Amino acid sequence: MNQFVLRRSTRLRRTRRGFSLIEMLVALSICSALLTATLVSLHASFRAYQSTTEQASTHIVGRVVMHRVMALVRNGVGFGPLPEDPRDNSIATDEMTFLDDLDREITLRLDRANSILFMQVGTSAEQVLLEGVRGPIDTDGTQLGAFQLEYENGVKLLRASFDLTVAADDNAQLAIEGDDVVPIRLIGSTAPRRIIW
Repeated sequence: MNQFVLRRSTRLRRTRRGFSLIEMLVALSICSALLTATLVSLHASFRAYQSTTEQASTHIVGRVVMHRVMALVRNGVGFGPLPEDPRDNSIATDEMTFLDDLDREITLRLDRANSILFMQVGTSAEQVLLEGVRGPIDTDGTQLGAFQLEYENGVKLLRASFDLTVAADDNAQLAIEGDDVVPIRLIGSTAPRRIIW
């Protein structure tokens, strides 16, 4: 009977022993592979979130600025600059001026060197409307005017068109931030409602 008890206790000891070194290494390698895959997908999701956030916020701000500028033009009078030759019906420029409903002179100016769209009301200091702004560039590299003004008889503004490209940035600086954010192009066209001769 003692031999039976010894065999049984020997069998129990063998079945209760821990994992072997090889089994532990295999388990650790599987866990590390799964953890690496999880971290890579998490990093990709953070980059996608950052890119989407920057584009969405820039798109909203850009649309608000464009709607505000177009509303000012719709209600404005006395537009400039005028073409040098009255027979010219259009002018492309990076700066335009006009009078608003309160007869204040408003100037919109694209500063290409600093990539900023400015607005100045009357004699007050210029205000930043939008940063990271570029004007259109022709296929040969020639800079085109951000504001296209179409006149009738070189005096009466028929239509003002805007063509701006904005680099998406919500000023969030994260270590996981990617550099693959697509710029947003803002295009608008409007005509003044007030008719003054």
